[in-house]
Amino acid sequence: MNPRTILGIFFLGSITTASTSFAQSDPSAPIPILSLTIPAAPPTEATPKLSLPAPKPAPLTRAPVSVAHPSKARFIILSAAVYGASLADMHQTLAVRNFYWWYETDPLARPFVHLPTSAYYATGLAMATGVNWLSWKMAHSRRWNKLAPIPQLLTIGGNLYGYRSNRY
Repeated sequence: MNPRTILGIFFLGSITTASTSFAQSDPSAPIPILSLTIPAAPPTEATPKLSLPAPKPAPLTRAPVSVAHPSKARFIILSAAVYGASLADMHQTLAVRNFYWWYETDPLARPFVHLPTSAYYATGLAMATGVNWLSWKMAHSRRWNKLAPIPQLLTIGGNLYGYRSNRY
């Protein structure tokens, strides 16, 4: 290992443990109590006292968090494109899989290529449904909603590449 790797490991380790090391303290150490007393001034008789009703404390409720609404039209269009590209790739693969020169290069699809036709279509559509479900869940997440179309777009691109590469 070179010194740069060791320095990087030390740096990452110090970053991850820094917050926990500051949070821990010795329980036997005395806790300093700072007290500040301000002498009260005697009230003057010249100013009249106004008695206002005490304000009621606000109930402890959370403010509503606004979540961006996912676009249903975009999801439906991308879902249809995922299914269309998957079906086109599966159909083209089935047309050329019996030729001597053909082999599957996609490691995800390789175990399923030699299944019977109906099982091959079923597993391919199940994978497309899984990608659409992942994208749907991402769209309804606060953290991942902006990245929701990425799995669908990657699937469409991969299937179109598979369709095009099977033709030659």
